[in-house]
Amino acid sequence: MAVQQETCAHATPEPACPPLRLAAIAVLAVVAGMATNRWLYATSSNDYVGHVQVDSLTVRAPVDGILQTWEVAEGDTVDPHQLLCRIGGENLNRQLQMQRQETARLAARLKTLQAEVDVKLHEHLRTLESDIYQAELQSADLLQKRYYYELEAMAWRDLRENRKTASLETPNYDLKPKMENSGGEVGDPVINAMLKEEAAINAIEATDAQLEICTMRLEKLQKQKEQMQEKVRQAVGLSEVELQFAQAEADLKELEGQLQQQVVHSQAVGTIANLRRRPGEYVKAGEVLAELFLMEESYVVADVPSSHSHNFEVEMPVRCRFPNGEVRTGVVTRVAVSANQNNSIPGLAEPSVPLRIEQTGALWPDMPVGGQITVIR
Repeated sequence: MAVQQETCAHATPEPACPPLRLAAIAVLAVVAGMATNRWLYATSSNDYVGHVQVDSLTVRAPVDGILQTWEVAEGDTVDPHQLLCRIGGENLNRQLQMQRQETARLAARLKTLQAEVDVKLHEHLRTLESDIYQAELQSADLLQKRYYYELEAMAWRDLRENRKTASLETPNYDLKPKMENSGGEVGDPVINAMLKEEAAINAIEATDAQLEICTMRLEKLQKQKEQMQEKVRQAVGLSEVELQFAQAEADLKELEGQLQQQVVHSQAVGTIANLRRRPGEYVKAGEVLAELFLMEESYVVADVPSSHSHNFEVEMPVRCRFPNGEVRTGVVTRVAVSANQNNSIPGLAEPSVPLRIEQTGALWPDMPVGGQITVIR
């Protein structure tokens, strides 16, 4: 007991930790905490910041001119082919109106002359048709006569051949020439048949000559009939008016094309934004006048740390939480192939990788372009 008391009497307390050691321990604790925080963020954070975006079309001036008026206001929703604005002046409209009147006048004049041509052509064709009909009748009559003469010539030829054959078989005393006082014809039947045959052949030749004349006349009448319409058209001046009307239509079409170029229409369904020119200002061809936001095709662009990009792939489903607390579904449609060095996430020293997320399922709530949402993996 005495030994224990003596030992306790001689015990002394341990010396305190040096200040430098305490400082080193504190620094190590802070570094370990930051590293742990980064590791926890990299392994357990599933929320990323995204912004609502839409594709847009640029509305440009098609020609040089003065912007006359805007038919829409900024923020209006327009349909395809809807009139947006007009460029130009009243001079073209007046020219177009005068050209339309001139074209209408020439069209009426052309219609009148066409009716006059039809009337005169009918009168001339009626006379020509009568002459053609008479020539065709005469040709038919001549053909009939020629056919009759051919038959007559064949008959006399056959008769002559038969008589000639019979005379060779008959005694010579029966072949004495005889005169028929009643007809005054040669008594020899062979000679008589030969003369008749020759007369029929001469009649055929005369008929052929008359047929050739009729044929030539028919061809001439047919040619006159074919040329009659053009001659009548030229006589009344229809061809000249047709040329004037064609030129007027071409001029009208050109003016309408110029007017069409001075009218700007919407190319798709969208919302008008960023009107850059006011009525009365001069614009050049190709100059940007406004933008057309395709609000019906909105999507989200989310920036994720490059160290997290391997957690995303195309067609991966995600959730989007909007400022009003509603949550909608989406799908990753594109992952950038390179990191964005100039748009890193605030608070992180590493670049971000943009993701494109398009809506699926229920429609997303209305959000202004550029509005911030939260993407939940």
